[in-house]
Amino acid sequence: MSLYNKLKEFSVKENIIAGVGSAEPFYELKEYLKDREVPFVNFTPEERSEPGLIMKNAKSIVAIGLSYNVVYKKINDGRSRGNMSAGAVGTDYHIVVMDKLKKLKEELLPEREVKMFSDTGPLSDRDVALRCGLGTRGKNGSVINSEIGGMFFIGYMITDVEYELWQGEEGKAVYCGECDRCIRACPNSAISDGKCDYGRCISYITQKKGALSDEEYKAIGRQIYGCDVCQRVCPYNKNFKVSENEYAYPDIEKLLNTTNREFKEIYGNTAAGWRGKRTLQRNALAVLGNIGDEKGLDIALKYTKSEYEDLRSAAQYAVKCIKES
Repeated sequence: MSLYNKLKEFSVKENIIAGVGSAEPFYELKEYLKDREVPFVNFTPEERSEPGLIMKNAKSIVAIGLSYNVVYKKINDGRSRGNMSAGAVGTDYHIVVMDKLKKLKEELLPEREVKMFSDTGPLSDRDVALRCGLGTRGKNGSVINSEIGGMFFIGYMITDVEYELWQGEEGKAVYCGECDRCIRACPNSAISDGKCDYGRCISYITQKKGALSDEEYKAIGRQIYGCDVCQRVCPYNKNFKVSENEYAYPDIEKLLNTTNREFKEIYGNTAAGWRGKRTLQRNALAVLGNIGDEKGLDIALKYTKSEYEDLRSAAQYAVKCIKES
């Protein structure tokens, strides 16, 4: 069986999408990245656009996509709760996707040189996915696949194998057309036809370190980590699964009172855990203010005396909002 057919068989068996693209430099991306700051990325434009700098004998890139299109049932227990992005619930996707890539190598390329990455690699995941045919770019900036939508994690493998280029046919038929639901739905007006002003993006704001402005605290609404609004309104994401997980809607009081050990046990293996306990607690305090529930006043007042500026700032915002509500 050819590598092409093996990859297709593997993708069906593992319930993923997969495709292959050239390891040639991403010339347009390199030009685009010049003089542009990208959040949470420390690689140079050259490192982000030239596979040959990662692996000298790079010939092909194999990309995979793993859906996380899940809607978690709301919890109505009278407790003050925030929201977590669907991609941050459960085992950290970096771990899950990397396991898929390792398995792919073991089964298809056991003797070949490869470099594997999931989100933390030098290359732009989305540009790799586009080149490998996992989908096309939507107006919200995400890669959208006509079969599984746009809510999927991306992983890729640079290899010295000269693959027959396979660009998944299901990705080619995705067009946004006149649809602009994601642009209209974004709570902070961060999206404009394929581009995102990350400074206004709720997902980015919830991951920033340090104290935030009152405008930023207000902007995150009920989000303790991440945001799915632009994805949820996308017609291509209508085939979601429904599940239950209490950590999709964290109990704010419990999160604020959690010890370092408890935080590590609960969030250590999730995608949200990498930003640390204080960032999530800061967001939780802001959410208390945005909810405006008087029951949260005593909790917020306690943190106005915190030794940490970010927690004091968020608590002061919460107290002000609750008193004004």
